[in-house]
Amino acid sequence: MKPSSPATAETSFPRNASRRSSLCASRRSSLCDSRRGSLLLEFILMGVPVLFLTISVFEASLMMWQYHTMAEAVQIVAQYVTAHGYNCSNGNSCAITIGNIASYIEQTGVGLDPSKLNVTIASANSSTACRPVNTCTSSSTQFPPATNGDYNVGNDITVSATYTMNNPITMFWPSKVSTSTGVLTLGATSTQRIVF
Repeated sequence: MKPSSPATAETSFPRNASRRSSLCASRRSSLCDSRRGSLLLEFILMGVPVLFLTISVFEASLMMWQYHTMAEAVQIVAQYVTAHGYNCSNGNSCAITIGNIASYIEQTGVGLDPSKLNVTIASANSSTACRPVNTCTSSSTQFPPATNGDYNVGNDITVSATYTMNNPITMFWPSKVSTSTGVLTLGATSTQRIVF
């Protein structure tokens, strides 16, 4: 028996392929039907997880961006407060209020929804909670307070914030904490020493 040349093998392939397609066109064989169904099955097995993974990566990126924005805003606001201590209240006119601080954190937290941002501002002997932050923008209470020397240079000021994020993907993430409702709370804290 004489082996076929490569040219013969190449030309026979399209002939076999066309014969197979004409076979599928002429009659419905189970072989042809199973090939059509396998494409749909492959898409379901691969397409759905890839789509879920793409959406998860986008949502995780959004969550990281919101956390970073909130953490940076908390640190900037803590530095802002520590530059307005004792020397601003005695002889200078740069004292600030809770309303100034709440407005400043809203401005520095670009892209964060103020109705989901809760802020706590604490000095050595007092603490003010703004839940959410936009409830404190009209407050005229001085901070850091002059009572008990909270505004003295060298005392610590702590600004803490939590941000509630609604994310439907979180109900599929494995966790020890139940996240079945899709709500995730991000938190950040900054402690600074009064310098002025």
